[in-house]
Amino acid sequence: MIKLKNVSKYYKNLCVLKDISATIDKGSIIALIGPSGCGKSTFLKCINGLVPVTDGKIFIDEVEVTSKETNLNKLRSEVGIVFQQFNLFPHLTIRQNINLAPIEVKKMSKNDAEVQTMYLLEKVGLLDKIDKYPAQLSGGQAQRVAIARSLAMQPKVMLFDEPTSALDPQMKQEVLDTIKDLAKDGMTMAVVTHEMGFAREVADKIIFISRGRIVEEGTPSQIFDNPEKPATEEFVQSILNAQKQFASANKRGGIIE
Repeated sequence: MIKLKNVSKYYKNLCVLKDISATIDKGSIIALIGPSGCGKSTFLKCINGLVPVTDGKIFIDEVEVTSKETNLNKLRSEVGIVFQQFNLFPHLTIRQNINLAPIEVKKMSKNDAEVQTMYLLEKVGLLDKIDKYPAQLSGGQAQRVAIARSLAMQPKVMLFDEPTSALDPQMKQEVLDTIKDLAKDGMTMAVVTHEMGFAREVADKIIFISRGRIVEEGTPSQIFDNPEKPATEEFVQSILNAQKQFASANKRGGIIE
């Protein structure tokens, strides 16, 4: 479904991605892990053309994203992306937020858009919030609406850029459960995440990126239980130790997750 061939991205003299080659098969889930600033988010943004590459080629379903002849607006309508921030229109209801793009971009009838919106909100467990405004939702609820809004365009691929980083533990789980449901439905996905337990449970393949390069990739068991590269092992252990310390501190403070 997605192929990156020798992709590099420079901002003047700053190398953000260097010689990245990767494949995401149809229906598979890839988790991108690595330290902050290593290029994970740029990796995602290059996939749907939000960030132009300096070198290399990217293909989605055999369409070359990096070709000047490709209609990027059409391509992006087939590639949903969910960021850390929800980016919902605050002056529109949840119904209106989700209806907008299918009606305006895909020229879907209002009735069909309404039916789809109700289906998607039921899918993410928020049908009762359909006529609320974003400010009336919790962070976890707003992020689930953002996912429903992306799904309303009926994308071939979903990209998630640390979708739970701004949420507390309970809200994180709501969003992670929604992404797990998409995985069960066979959606092709690439997820940037620091949630190692989620990555282990859901991903078909883990890609560890450091300093703009792919250091190692493999199945969750390979990456977490038997990494080949010392840098991979060091990173995974640092994240797991930090999560254990956080959980322990919460318990001492009387917080139940």
